Amino acid sequence: MDQYNSPEFNSLVEISRLANTLQIVMDMEIDDITSRQWLPLMILGRCEDSPNLNQLAEKCGITRQSTKQLVDKLVEKGYVTLEKSDADKRNMLIVITKKGRNWGANNLEKNMKFVSELYSDISERDIKTFAKVQQKLINRLEHIKKELKDRDDHE
Repeated sequence: MDQYNSPEFNSLVEISRLANTLQIVMDMEIDDITSRQWLPLMILGRCEDSPNLNQLAEKCGITRQSTKQLVDKLVEKGYVTLEKSDADKRNMLIVITKKGRNWGANNLEKNMKFVSELYSDISERDIKTFAKVQQKLINRLEHIKKELKDRDDHE
């Protein structure tokens, strides 16, 4: 059991706690959408070209099924629409609506205050280091995910 006291396992536990606590706090702070719906909405607001469901799922780092559920809720609330692709009529693109863009604009000050408060006691150097470590972990997870998928495809 001592292996579970390693810095790596402790870090993994803390990453999970961080994600859960962030979700709880964001759900308390955000109006009209959930923290889970916030991520695809923010990603869509930053996309030059509207993604399809698989592309959005990849950008969010979640499954296609979870993305579909989130998109359906955002469609229901009028923040996004589904539109057929000009290039492939079978492909549905997820397009942020004016209401979706307005949500981001209307909540900018509140969102910036939250981010500022969240990072207030952390130096810019530590934030940059944290971002680098996060990216390394994401890259490793993508590599592991690919290996697991390849293994499952060969079984």
